[in-house]
Amino acid sequence: MATFLNQYVQYQKPQISMLAALSLPLAGAVYNFGWRSAVFVFFSMFCCWLTEYLFTRRTGKPASAASLVTGALLGLICPPNVPFWQIAVGGIFCTVFAKMAFGGFGKNIFNPAMVGRCFLYISFPATLAATWYVPFQGGPAGFAAFTTQTRTAAVDTSMFNIDAVTSATTLTAAKRLNMHRREALAAQNTAEADRALQAFSNIPITRLFFGNINGCLGETSSLLIILSMAYLLYQKILFIPLLIGPLIGILLAKLMLHLAGLETLPLVQGYLVNLFAGGTLFAAVFMVTEPITAPMNNKARWVYAILIGFLAAVIRSLSAFNAGFMFAILLGNTFGPIIEIGIIELEKLQKKEQTV
Repeated sequence: MATFLNQYVQYQKPQISMLAALSLPLAGAVYNFGWRSAVFVFFSMFCCWLTEYLFTRRTGKPASAASLVTGALLGLICPPNVPFWQIAVGGIFCTVFAKMAFGGFGKNIFNPAMVGRCFLYISFPATLAATWYVPFQGGPAGFAAFTTQTRTAAVDTSMFNIDAVTSATTLTAAKRLNMHRREALAAQNTAEADRALQAFSNIPITRLFFGNINGCLGETSSLLIILSMAYLLYQKILFIPLLIGPLIGILLAKLMLHLAGLETLPLVQGYLVNLFAGGTLFAAVFMVTEPITAPMNNKARWVYAILIGFLAAVIRSLSAFNAGFMFAILLGNTFGPIIEIGIIELEKLQKKEQTV
C-alpha cells in the first residue's frame, strides 16, 4: 500500500504533521456545519493533488504531500456554503498559477492556498463574503447532519444586537459599530455613541474562543487551533517569530488606530475580538508560518510577521474588506524577499563597522 501511494504522493513528514494538525479544525467544521464540510475539504485536497500530479507525472514523479495541505487549507478558509465547482476552480487556479508556474514545490513565491482564496473572493464575492450560515447547536450538532442552509441575519439588521451565532460575521458588525460610534461622537450624539458601545461590549468573547459561530469552516474555533498549534510546536515545525509576530502587529495597529482616533471602541476587547474572530489564529498558525514563502533570517521573520499582522488589522479597520489577513499575507509574501535582503545587508554592514 505504501509503495502504491508513493507513486502518487511524495512522503514529506512536515506536511503529514500539518495534515494531522488540520484534522482538529476540520472536526470543528463538521461539528458546526455538518459532514458536507469534510467532503468539501477532501474534494479540495483532491483537486489540488490531481492538478499538481498532472504536471509531475510527465517527469515520472509523484505530487508533493504539500498539495494535500494546500487543498486542506483552501477548503478550511472558505465558508460552508461555497459550491463544489467553485472550490475546484480555486484549487486548480492556485496550483497552476501560484505553484507550478514558479517551478513546483519549494519554489512558489506566494502562499498557494491564499492565492486560491483571493481568486475565489474576487471572482465569487456573493458566496465568499456576502452569505453566511448559522452553525448547528447542541447535542451531536453537525455530526448528525450533512449540511446547514440557514442564512445569518444581514449586518445592517444585526449590528446593534450582535449574536455570534445568528448575526453577520463578528468582525463586520464590530467595524460597523466603530464607524457608527465615531460618526455619533463627531455629531455629539451621545445616545447613539453609547448604544454602539453597549452593543460592542455584548460580543461574547468566550463563544468566539470556543467557535460555535458562523464563519469559514476551519477558522471559527480558537481552542482547536491552539491545540493544533501545540501539536505543531511539539513536532518543531513552527517558527516562533512567524507565530507571535502577527499578534504583535495587530496590537501595534490597534494602538495606532486608537491614538489616531480612527477606532473609538475599547482597545482590549477590540484586540480580543480581532484575535479570536476572522481567522486570525488560523492565519498565524497555518499560513504566516509557511516556511517556503517566509524569510529564512530570524530577524527578517520578525519584521515579516509583524508587518503582516499590522497590515491585516489596518485593512480590517479601514477598508471595505474584512479579509485582512488574506491580503496582508499576500503583501507579506511580496515584500518578504526584500525585507530579508535588507536585513542581511544591514547585518553585514554592522559586522563590517565592528571590524573597522
